[in-house]
Amino acid sequence: MPLARRLMAVPATLAATLRRGSTRRGGEAYFRTLLGSTSDVVLVVGDDSTVRYASPSALAVFGRSEVAGTALRSLVAPEDRERVDRALAALGDRGREAHDHWAVTRRGGRIEVEAHCRDLRQDETVGGLVVTLRDVTEQRRLEHELAQRAFHDPVTGLPDRALLLERIGRALLRDHGASALPCVLFIDLDEFRTVNETLGHSAGDRILKMVGERLWETLRRTDTAARLGGDQFAVLMEEARQPLDAELLAAQVIQVLDRPFQLPEGSIGISASVGVATALDSTDPDELLTCAGLAVHAAKAAGKRQWRRFVPRLRVRVAQRHDLQARLDGAISREEFSLRYQPVVDITEGQVIGFEALARWPQARHGPVSPGQFIPLAEETGHITPLGAWVLRNAAADMARLQQAAGSRAVAPYVSVNVSGRQWQDPDFLEEVSKAVETPGLAPGSLQLELTESVLVRRDDRLDSLIRSLKKLGVRIAVDDFGTGFSSLRYLRDFPIDLLKIDKTYIDDISYDPRQAALVQGIVRLARTLGLEIIAEGVEQRGQRELLAAMGCRFGQGYLFARPMTLEQSAVALRRHYGEGPGPGGSSSRR
Repeated sequence: MPLARRLMAVPATLAATLRRGSTRRGGEAYFRTLLGSTSDVVLVVGDDSTVRYASPSALAVFGRSEVAGTALRSLVAPEDRERVDRALAALGDRGREAHDHWAVTRRGGRIEVEAHCRDLRQDETVGGLVVTLRDVTEQRRLEHELAQRAFHDPVTGLPDRALLLERIGRALLRDHGASALPCVLFIDLDEFRTVNETLGHSAGDRILKMVGERLWETLRRTDTAARLGGDQFAVLMEEARQPLDAELLAAQVIQVLDRPFQLPEGSIGISASVGVATALDSTDPDELLTCAGLAVHAAKAAGKRQWRRFVPRLRVRVAQRHDLQARLDGAISREEFSLRYQPVVDITEGQVIGFEALARWPQARHGPVSPGQFIPLAEETGHITPLGAWVLRNAAADMARLQQAAGSRAVAPYVSVNVSGRQWQDPDFLEEVSKAVETPGLAPGSLQLELTESVLVRRDDRLDSLIRSLKKLGVRIAVDDFGTGFSSLRYLRDFPIDLLKIDKTYIDDISYDPRQAALVQGIVRLARTLGLEIIAEGVEQRGQRELLAAMGCRFGQGYLFARPMTLEQSAVALRRHYGEGPGPGGSSSRR
């Protein structure tokens, strides 16, 4: 017989064994000796539910040995007393048995017992109901721990996908009538991968745990928060009355997660996008979660840090995205990209001093694909590493040709190349840069690499060594989109940075917002104090240029001067004076 069945059989046979032993030996001493040797509690209960006899092990379970004369129901926790009554009432027929689990409260804590009840009132040697209790507190704790591990995320402690789908299924099957509408929110953390790449997975796990805590604090008791995996969470609202309730919660979640997370490494800012779907969209748990996932993709495509409701046409958009990914795979292998160059201008002199290389995907068959579409997709799929290597090689070669065509300029123009976080982690990156620096005809010191604050925020020995090796090659290092990433400025001291690029969002309002202008002025002074050059990005108005010049910001980039251009147009731009008005092509975003 299996062990579990044998254990369950012990309480059922204990009384009979004791009865036979008592009859066979004829002595009550034998009966008491046997009962005293077991850790199980044996109670004999009368018709009035009062305990008439308790074995010596009652002391270990109830905290007292004198329980005879006490109502059985009073020995268990108040919430289980009706269960005791039902178990005893079920013993209506001779030989009938009942099994249950009860909680017993005693001085010093609470335990759980497995109860086995048998009616031996017709047995003249017993004449009562026999209740055998076994302490299963540790067993139930282990069972709960195993269930917790099986259906809960180990990092956050939240339910996992399987448990969430089970609860969504129950919610959809429940008869809510017209009073409630089950809704699902799909939550995707924006750019969370950067946290893992720069701060490490330990810091990433701490943030994930804090995200789970914030979600739990935000939700109602009837809601369920779950972690689906990676940087994705979900929420089940079982008692929403209308889709608007889920939409309001989505907006609240975005606001709650937008607050910085405090870690020993510094204040970390992340954001979230949310997709919303309701039982009106599907009554199948998997499909309902899929609908919410489609909606969150739409939210991220619209600019992140926002929410979107599921609509049927999103299925078409997902198909289009999969098609774009398939075409990107082929474009990477066939190198179907081109480069455009946006001039960087000396604001005071009006001369072009360098160019930023920007990747474009012309796609003759389907038409051009916006960088806002294929760059994030390349980041997500890992294609950004080979794409970035291609940009680096070709930008260096183009600049060498441009420098030769420029002739006897006092200072050769430089080229600045954006480098993604993934590229900085690539073991072949240093060798790729070394080859680019050795491009025939490329002037020494005319290659600049741009990286974001999120890459620098962690003082990593490997990154530190890599940047210093690049500096030995004569490569300049620029921090792109300065002011939009992590709040720690420690990296300006720790790393050999050459240049800061003030993000366009800081420049947009300086003409009419004194506080914004003061902030930019502070950044310019900080750069000057640290001996760093500074470039203002997104300069589109003459008033912005004049303010920046007055602040001491010497270099600017934006469509007041020129839009991204071909290599041939760049050669013309080197001879042009950008002293007045917008450059060729009007104004637009540099990306």
